[in-house]
Amino acid sequence: MKKILIFLSFFLFFNASFFNPILDTNNIEIEINRLVGEDISITWSVNYDTYDYIVMEISHRNNDEKYELSSSEGEVKLCCYPDYVRVTITVFVTKIEDVTGSDCAVGECKKFTKEEYVNQELLQIIPPPTTTSTTTTTTTTTTLPPSIIEETDFLNIEITNELITTIPLFEDVDLTDQEKNSIAVIVSTGIIILFYIVLLLQEWFNKIISTNNIKWFSKEKTFKGSRKLVNFIKVVFVLLSTAFLIGYVEEGADLSLDLENLAIFISALVGLIVVTLFYEGTEGFIERKIFKQNVNIKWAPQAVFFAGISTLAFIYFEMPIGFIFGFFATAYIAGNRNTAKLSPKFYSMMILSLGGFGFFYLTSVPLIKESSVFTAIAALSYLMCLEGVLFKSLPGGGNELFESLRDSKGIYKVFPLISFLLGVWLFIRVLIIQPDSEFANMQQELLSMGSFSYTLGLGLLGYISVILFLGLFIKVSNKK
Repeated sequence: MKKILIFLSFFLFFNASFFNPILDTNNIEIEINRLVGEDISITWSVNYDTYDYIVMEISHRNNDEKYELSSSEGEVKLCCYPDYVRVTITVFVTKIEDVTGSDCAVGECKKFTKEEYVNQELLQIIPPPTTTSTTTTTTTTTTLPPSIIEETDFLNIEITNELITTIPLFEDVDLTDQEKNSIAVIVSTGIIILFYIVLLLQEWFNKIISTNNIKWFSKEKTFKGSRKLVNFIKVVFVLLSTAFLIGYVEEGADLSLDLENLAIFISALVGLIVVTLFYEGTEGFIERKIFKQNVNIKWAPQAVFFAGISTLAFIYFEMPIGFIFGFFATAYIAGNRNTAKLSPKFYSMMILSLGGFGFFYLTSVPLIKESSVFTAIAALSYLMCLEGVLFKSLPGGGNELFESLRDSKGIYKVFPLISFLLGVWLFIRVLIIQPDSEFANMQQELLSMGSFSYTLGLGLLGYISVILFLGLFIKVSNKK
């Protein structure tokens, strides 16, 4: 429990030191309505006396359109938007303050502070019934050119799935931006912290299952004799079922067989294979070839359990929470050996971090960017890698960092720390700081849920209690 408290203090420290563009629903008003067919109207009103400029961003089917608005209020009618439409309005304001004292050499100086205020609205695929009312307002109507619709094949189909479209691509993240590297842009909410605690505890639960002899999972799990085929079937079953459930939840509980659903399934399938091979595969290969240990690859039924919980959470909370468990198989290492000069777990963490960055970089390659399917595969793969290396390493989770330190000698203990810090930096810089990151989009989803978000928080607390109870029960039972 102390290790979990240490992690919470570490996580809160990082998030408390970051600052997000300010959400302002009072002074920035957005209204999206469906008209006839695929036509929509967007009405906005910005109640700031002075501002630098206003930017409206329209996200639809994995495409982002940005416009600088010439007026603080107005209305625009657009076509064609049959699916989800997310509209974000950002107001850029420069504030001037008088500065006196030792910081001002001439006695009176001016300090310029740039601030961003943002609001966001989401239009669903099937709009709710609306009533017609007549009001008298003064608006400025702006006509924007419609998007060009191009014919696409399977490798370039339009993907509207929020899990894919909200993951930032390489060109969206400036890793050399010193301001964003030193000033965080997100203040986490309590519910999002609970969400990351859930991911951490899931890895802790997986660690317990993989290190304890559990009779429910221990049968027919080796590669010896006729059981080799049985184990292979189990591994494939976990892989396919987990990928299916991930696609099912993130696609919006749509079981129809179409190209987009197939693309999401393939993306999840590739992501699961990549993250497992990079981590479990790397460690198992080194243990077998270098240290001559007996390595068995066994199925991870808990992966299906966590994906199933995601499915239930989506059905009952109507929100893709995404308890994605990125490892569908686990490497079991049997045998006694002396402490290594440098632990194989270091290589696993480093390969997973570098592999995650590699897929992140691929989202900037023209060949990948030109195909929505390739982009989805790269984006989902790097998301799983970056989340996997963090929750595998932290105390209270997989605790692989401490195990790697214990399995290394002398000065070589520095290398596991370096790989861990690299994974933490990539996780925060890519998935936390960005305004369009997974963290920021989840925050917007929670804000749009209103009071129902409290129900979600209670559900997360209940799920945390279940995981803790099952994990402690397994540990106590195994000791007895």
